[in-house]
Amino acid sequence: MGRLLFALFLLLALPVGGEARPADGVLIDRQPCSTEQPSYDAWLATQVKNESEEVQAAAKLGVIAPPAAGLTEILPTRAEYEAALATAAKCELLFYGSDGLKVAAYLWTPPAARAGARLPVIVMLRGGNRDFSKFAPNSQRRMHAFTSAGFIVLGVQYRGVDGGEGKEEFGGGDVHDVLNAVELARRLPGADPRNIFLWGESRGGMMLYLALRDGAKVNAAAALYALADLPHEAERRPDIVQNVWAQLIPDFAEHSEQALRSRSAVGFIDNVETPPILILQGSADWRVDPDESLQIARKLQARGRPYALHVFENDVHRLPWNWRERDRLVIDWFHKHMQRE
Repeated sequence: MGRLLFALFLLLALPVGGEARPADGVLIDRQPCSTEQPSYDAWLATQVKNESEEVQAAAKLGVIAPPAAGLTEILPTRAEYEAALATAAKCELLFYGSDGLKVAAYLWTPPAARAGARLPVIVMLRGGNRDFSKFAPNSQRRMHAFTSAGFIVLGVQYRGVDGGEGKEEFGGGDVHDVLNAVELARRLPGADPRNIFLWGESRGGMMLYLALRDGAKVNAAAALYALADLPHEAERRPDIVQNVWAQLIPDFAEHSEQALRSRSAVGFIDNVETPPILILQGSADWRVDPDESLQIARKLQARGRPYALHVFENDVHRLPWNWRERDRLVIDWFHKHMQRE
């Protein structure tokens, strides 16, 4: 039956006299991920190195972040790291249709999923741009908290990444990749279509707000250190304007002001019928001004929208100093808003 439905979707995507293009939200292909993972020592060294660079970058903007060396006492132990890999979720690289393009995403499925069971799905929106901060097979350990809690995780890469077609627009047409991923999530084998959740960090938080604005229907959302005021960030970090936005946003030179405003949730969230939103933020975040999360919370409060806000004192982007609490809060929030029999 599944093969017949897949063939039918392909036929529907075939224009008269033309080449088949993928239909929106339809699975095109799936392939197993590489199972190679870094050793614990290599992984730990990478975390400390990356955080050391974050501390230096923060200092240039006058933000004082905790010394990276202390992370070794906070991050998962060797036993926890190896246990997570030993019980790792099944990882697959998917391609699905969005605006006639083939878009990549990663899928992590709990290893203990029972045959016939229907599991909730987290549509996860990555931060960064292009290859920076994209999902990868070694993101598997990072997903362990969610898959071990019984969630399927669908990690969206956005168009133009990892073999996907097109070019990302940093909150333009690539918002459709999020909307179509939500529809794909409902159709995944083993997914519970009543329980779809949206999770976005940094740039992914911006994409989350844009997707909600454009009609994404989910039970609840989690916005982590989310980019929500691009004109403000342009003043703080002019490098991101030239190195990222000017290169990705269409017609940026002619319409930069309009482009940044239209992507800024602080300007439109008041008028969106939002689902319950969990907002997580570190007070020592240099990549996204913490005040942006506070502004969103104030606007949701003024409109009587359901939300929760947690600001972690002296924590930075990604909340590495509170990673256990970060993941626990998200999981509890999604469980709280789950439809049950």
